[in-house]
Amino acid sequence: MNKQTLLFIIISIMMAISTNSSAQQSKMSNIEDPIALFLEFQFEAEDMNFAIELLTEMQNQTIENEEGCIAYDILLNDEEPNTIYLYECYENKAALDVHNNAAYYKNIVDKQLSPLIKDRRVLKLKPINDLGIMM
Repeated sequence: MNKQTLLFIIISIMMAISTNSSAQQSKMSNIEDPIALFLEFQFEAEDMNFAIELLTEMQNQTIENEEGCIAYDILLNDEEPNTIYLYECYENKAALDVHNNAAYYKNIVDKQLSPLIKDRRVLKLKPINDLGIMM
């Protein structure tokens, strides 16, 4: 997927979210709604292999230990070789809290990965169903 396609998808999602009715927008704050995260991390070239190793371990731990995790994907972009993207989706805020408070998260992300990150961008998104209705 090239950068333009990825940006188009992100903008489309953001437009869909911003055009929802106020009733749907108030539902966005419901702690029982699914939560999707799209993260972009930039690293120095020499740190990429270790970052991928750490994120792969984080992915394995998350999928193995967290029932509330719906998806945890690690994505690379040929056009930006020092950038890693993550797509994560959780059943609700409680599931995301379990993820963020897990001992392996603190060890892998907080202690090892965070010092390697040159730049980051995090989008917190709400999934919609095929009919455009907030889940």
